[in-house]
Amino acid sequence: MFDKRKVIVVGAGPSGASTAFYLAKSGVDVLLIDKETWPRDKPCGDGQTAVNDIYKDMGIFEEAKKVGFALIGSRFSGIKEEMTTFAGPPQKEPGGFACPRRTIDDIVRRAALNAGADWMENCEAVEVIRERNYAKGVRAVYKGKMVELRADAVVLADGGHSTLGRPFGFFNDDPELVFMGARGYFENINGIEDGVVEEHYPDKSFYPGGYMWLFPEGHKKANVGVFITSKNLQNGNKRLEDYFTWWRDNTKIGKERLGEAKLVGEIKGWRLPTSRCVGKVHDNGILAVGDAGNHIQCYSGGGFDNGMKSGRAAAKALAEAIEKDDFSKESLETYKTYDEEENNFMLKLCSAVRENVCPDPETYETFLEFARQLPNYPNNNQYMAYIAFMTKYQNIDLLEKYGIDLRLLAQRMSPGH
Repeated sequence: MFDKRKVIVVGAGPSGASTAFYLAKSGVDVLLIDKETWPRDKPCGDGQTAVNDIYKDMGIFEEAKKVGFALIGSRFSGIKEEMTTFAGPPQKEPGGFACPRRTIDDIVRRAALNAGADWMENCEAVEVIRERNYAKGVRAVYKGKMVELRADAVVLADGGHSTLGRPFGFFNDDPELVFMGARGYFENINGIEDGVVEEHYPDKSFYPGGYMWLFPEGHKKANVGVFITSKNLQNGNKRLEDYFTWWRDNTKIGKERLGEAKLVGEIKGWRLPTSRCVGKVHDNGILAVGDAGNHIQCYSGGGFDNGMKSGRAAAKALAEAIEKDDFSKESLETYKTYDEEENNFMLKLCSAVRENVCPDPETYETFLEFARQLPNYPNNNQYMAYIAFMTKYQNIDLLEKYGIDLRLLAQRMSPGH
């Protein structure tokens, strides 16, 4: 176990596990480590969309369908609390699932092990080993002892609080792009519909891009959460966990949803470093994926699919580096190229939505009214509605202003992507 490896992946969440899966699938000697005992809990909204193709690659699609709740639509409201629905066009399969991360993350992790990745839990990486300016493994606490795990390359997948990436400049501290999230599981929620996600923007402190969410998980139960920029949280007079009772006591929809609801367990919070586009999160012998590489969308807060896709891109770049026996920053530049192919469309689109659809309560209400007037309402995709609003109502050239090529639209809007 302590022999030198080709690649060590630090963090066994979906980003790290997908990296390890695709590396192992291509025959690479890869060790996946995590500081926790698995399965473990992970605070999140629990939504997994646009990952059907990766689940099928991993051979876990049917298992994910079995344990998850199919997502079939979404509802949104602004400060007027008038509901707008996006049911989407008919699809052959669900566009995504809602499932507690404790369950789905372990399914993804086990797929990596089944593909051939080696595994160490209760192994906390505390420092990246650097020699001649190259990452050469990690120092970790394993079973109470400090150990050295050597490798030709290191992948950081240790989440939004990653400190290992800080010396390499991978850490995002921009208070306008770093969000804080908190979630709790509630039962006896009124007014929700199974399979229909809800996002509510009831106060100016949520703009741009923050909201209260509900991911239904059957029988009037849901994952309920708050998503708000670090800057807006700091400028407000509430703690993160206060937003649940504030929403219940001060808004019509909040009162309906949580007025008779009961919290099951506790509310948990976490840090979400978002980005507007794929950045340079690689160096000599090292790269970062998922939340550790700031792959979360800066409008929706979605990061599950971005993280898994960044893992797939990282594995492809590392396999090429291994073949060349070159782990330099220049050699690993292909990671950025592949990562952009996977993720830049949605990251850029969410950045445009943040700036033009929900910069303030008034603009967002205009969008919601616009969306309700679209042909085929409510059987539209929300992102198609965003694009229509920006291109037809606001006359924005998305390619010129944001580099968003709408020719990729059909591919990116399909359930598998």
